[in-house]
Amino acid sequence: MVSMREQLEALTVGMARQVAGWLPAVTPERYVAFLDMMYHYTLRSGDRLRLAAERATLPELKAFFAELAADEQSHYQLAKADLAAFGRTPSDATPREVSAFHAFWEGIPAQRQLSFLGALYVLEGVARHLRGDTRQGLGRLGLDRTRARFLLVHLDVDVEHGARAQALCESLGAHIPEPLLDGARQAADFWVAIHRRALAEA
Repeated sequence: MVSMREQLEALTVGMARQVAGWLPAVTPERYVAFLDMMYHYTLRSGDRLRLAAERATLPELKAFFAELAADEQSHYQLAKADLAAFGRTPSDATPREVSAFHAFWEGIPAQRQLSFLGALYVLEGVARHLRGDTRQGLGRLGLDRTRARFLLVHLDVDVEHGARAQALCESLGAHIPEPLLDGARQAADFWVAIHRRALAEA
């Protein structure tokens, strides 16, 4: 029988492999499109995590979500600064893939609070599997730090957050894995769709 941990890891590895397959074809213009997508994706990160903290009834989850809300509140500004280094500003319209992710997140009720945790396991954990490919991609594009702050910060911060989400999954989700795994699967699908639109679609 496949364990919950193995299922979560399989999801994060699958996400990473999908994106890693697109990276060799990314052009500077496509990278700018990625930054614009990440601006919209992270613009409401603090709000999303505060919502999770408000709906959580388990003290460990409430504290974790609240801490992440504070940590990630301003991450959209990194994407905005990277865009500015290219002489660009964020687009006005929220991409439909981001809107769909918001709707998923906002639809998670308090009774399924572990779905938030499962989602964070894959969303924060995927960086651990993409660090090498991402740094190689940045090098291939010849991007210095002033145009890669968003990615460089997340490659480090997300690994720490992912490790903490993993520990909470193991301590809280072992006896009721279904909502946790469901949240992880759905979040993985939305994350891949967001990155497909940014990195691979015309």
